Amino acid sequence: MAGVNNYTLKAMGYAAVSLVLLVLSLTLSSNFLLVISLISLGLVLLSTGFIPRVPSMERELEDSVIYEGEEVKVSLEIKKTGGLGHLEILDTASPALEISSGSNHMFLPPRRGRMEYSVRSPLRGYHEIGPLIIRRWDPLWLWFREERIDSTDRITTFPRLVETRGVQKFAGPNKQRPGAMHLKMAGLGKEFYSIRDYVTTDPYSTINWKAYARTGRLKVNQYEAESISDIVFILDARRVTRVGDMVDNPLEREVRLCASMVSQLLGRANRVGLVTYGTSVSVIKPQGGNGQRTNLLHYLTDLTPAGYNTLGATVHYSLSYIPPEAEVILLSPLSEDPTIKEGVKALRERGHSVVIISPSGLEFERKVLNNLVSPRYLIKLLNRRNLMKDLEGMGGRTVDWGPDRDIRWAMEEAFG
Repeated sequence: MAGVNNYTLKAMGYAAVSLVLLVLSLTLSSNFLLVISLISLGLVLLSTGFIPRVPSMERELEDSVIYEGEEVKVSLEIKKTGGLGHLEILDTASPALEISSGSNHMFLPPRRGRMEYSVRSPLRGYHEIGPLIIRRWDPLWLWFREERIDSTDRITTFPRLVETRGVQKFAGPNKQRPGAMHLKMAGLGKEFYSIRDYVTTDPYSTINWKAYARTGRLKVNQYEAESISDIVFILDARRVTRVGDMVDNPLEREVRLCASMVSQLLGRANRVGLVTYGTSVSVIKPQGGNGQRTNLLHYLTDLTPAGYNTLGATVHYSLSYIPPEAEVILLSPLSEDPTIKEGVKALRERGHSVVIISPSGLEFERKVLNNLVSPRYLIKLLNRRNLMKDLEGMGGRTVDWGPDRDIRWAMEEAFG
């Protein structure tokens, strides 16, 4: 979008002084003041003809897909920088991005053709860089030509992933699928994996007698594990999950934990599905592979807290999409929902094992209120503890996750 020549207060000041000197020279009949006023006024008018055209520019991102907390280097290549005037560039960035090094607002001298800076993305989501606002100044910094280039690039920020051994040990009932699903790890299977020293708990059928004859020590064969399980996450994305700050609240905890577990479980040849409820109920059927991992990460990246749906209604709607004997992992603060017991009971009656990981919205709220302990807080805390005991009585495994515990702790507590 092309702009017009714009003046500055400096230009108007010079023009005003020139006119005052011109009036004084005519009043006082001073040739000296007349010459000074004409020269000053001439420079102001002449400078408007030395404003170069705005050059063309190209933006390049080092990477367009990152994880929370990572940085991206942004480079701007400026073409045709001829002319005497300076170049002012403002590369608009999303408010969710932080400038980690350099600057997205720079003044470049004539004939310099490159600008670089880095942005850090502390929040998941889809963040844009652009449009470009460019000003080309005349050599005296009196006038400028401004244009807005509607060129935008998008940075996709996936939730931060955390790895832990707890998830690697977790596996539900094996499913019978056509063909073996090799996990590239030692276990019970048929494909050879490695040879190791014999221990007393190893069956004699696994002893490698050729290796024993060669080394004089008992060796056993290990085989690749063959396992595939169905795991379904039920994630609470209601409005109540946003209590806390922008970076750390129950929903962000749920999303990061879910993304971390999805990445590891799919890497072990499991099938993973996702059910979310907030304004509506959304179901992604269990599947395996890198394509499912990418789909789930994109979905979690775009998730926002909204709505007032209940767990009971969500479970009754999604039961037909959950495979029999699938492991169900419920991520919810367990607050402001009278149907939680109903939903967990329906899952247990159908034969699903249920793990409940609950980031405490009550503790996040207390943290925002500077750890204020009120009678209302104590009553809610007692109700929460009673609810979690009731869920354990139904056969669910519960994890009470406070703000002082990190994601790795929650994963190891649930599956370690």
